Amino acid sequence: MTHAPATSSTAAPDLTLSGGKPASLAGRIAWTFFEFGGGPYFVCVQIFVFAPYFANHVMVGDPISGQAYWGYAGGVAGLLIALMSPLVGAIADKYGPRKPGVLAFTLAALPFMGLLWFAEPGEVWLAALCIVFASFFFELAYIFHNAMLPAIAPAGRIGILSATGYAMSYAGAILAFAVWLALPAFGVGGDAADGYAQARASGPLAMIFAVLFVIPLLMLTPDTARSGQSLVGCASAGARSLFGTLGKLGAYRNIGLFLVARMIYYDGLVAVFAFVGIYAATTFGWGSETSGIYGLLIIITAAFSALLGGLVDDKIGSRLTILGALSIFSTALAANLGTTSHQIAHFIALTPDQAALQIPFLGAVLSSIGFATLPEQVFVLVGVAGGVFIGPALSSSRTLMARLAPPGQVAEFFGLYNLTGRATAFLAPTTIGLMTQISGDQRSGLGVIFIFIGIGFTLLLFVREPARAAPAHAAPTIP
Repeated sequence: MTHAPATSSTAAPDLTLSGGKPASLAGRIAWTFFEFGGGPYFVCVQIFVFAPYFANHVMVGDPISGQAYWGYAGGVAGLLIALMSPLVGAIADKYGPRKPGVLAFTLAALPFMGLLWFAEPGEVWLAALCIVFASFFFELAYIFHNAMLPAIAPAGRIGILSATGYAMSYAGAILAFAVWLALPAFGVGGDAADGYAQARASGPLAMIFAVLFVIPLLMLTPDTARSGQSLVGCASAGARSLFGTLGKLGAYRNIGLFLVARMIYYDGLVAVFAFVGIYAATTFGWGSETSGIYGLLIIITAAFSALLGGLVDDKIGSRLTILGALSIFSTALAANLGTTSHQIAHFIALTPDQAALQIPFLGAVLSSIGFATLPEQVFVLVGVAGGVFIGPALSSSRTLMARLAPPGQVAEFFGLYNLTGRATAFLAPTTIGLMTQISGDQRSGLGVIFIFIGIGFTLLLFVREPARAAPAHAAPTIP
């Protein structure tokens, strides 16, 4: 057995993992508001509103090619993020302050969100380029945002703050959905004659949320002091530090195994987010409003489950929370991918009369909001059940990184965490795009997701989490 080297002792529970004084409650809440503002882009644009519109209408009359090209756009964005994230994160560590990076990259993303308004049917290249660059710049802003976490939360409550951030992201998406659903009352309709204006409006709406809710963080959340180095000096020092850290990963095999596991299963989860809205819309012929309502139901449950996952995490540990969440989520996803207008969960074939039935008790409610048939209602309920486990899988991953990081190197390893979260972000969307186009079948293309989640799940089984009762100063033991 060897021990990971430590450069400093771990902070006391009432201090941050960086060893400093935590931010005030207002400062920590302000930090979560950035995620509140980001939720509408990642949930409304990338999953449930603009994504189905792109597949069904921007790619006019060709949903198969629409899903494939959406995958390619996500792949290009992921590749750019993977190439730039390490250097950007390393520079941020050397420069010191995080807020300038949050603001600069958020502002860079805003025009591309707004330009989605002009992505009318047939404007494939405009829509794809806007998605690529909006995603690229906004993800870089999140590198700086996440790097603030170890320096603002008390060491004993970092998991709760991480879970709250994810919950706030879903809450922001819920509010954005409510506004989006109300747009027709203000003359922003969703029919073909209007160029699907309501679907296109999801981009400008996400832009407004992003710019408004970065303000609390800028005003109230404390920042790291500036190092005094020039940006050129920071870039040089950051690059050297990055290569040095990568060279030391062999001494942190347990942490390295977690980073690889998370990289792979996170890639699969991101792909689910990117494609589930497209699949549902094309399978059942849902319009943007129906797809949006489906998304709203999922994120409402995900918002609450993120906080619940934080409580479970504190009881049983981060690793077990992630494993349980991935297991149940994958089961729900498999059932939904086997549900079409004439069958349920792969094995239950339905006659037209059976498909026209409704689920007892809830069927009338679901029918009133656009889900009229039995397969649609089953799809929605199973999707909502699976959505319960999205929040815990994501928030507990961030918490596990905080618990595994060696004392005195927390920020450094959070930089690697951000890197591995994006390093292969292009792989699953691109693979789904290729498999969809080769097979000519959406379900075959989406089956790739289970490979990614399965590999990540298996690797996570071998990750050792520090004992929950271990003293705060103990360094993690590495096999």
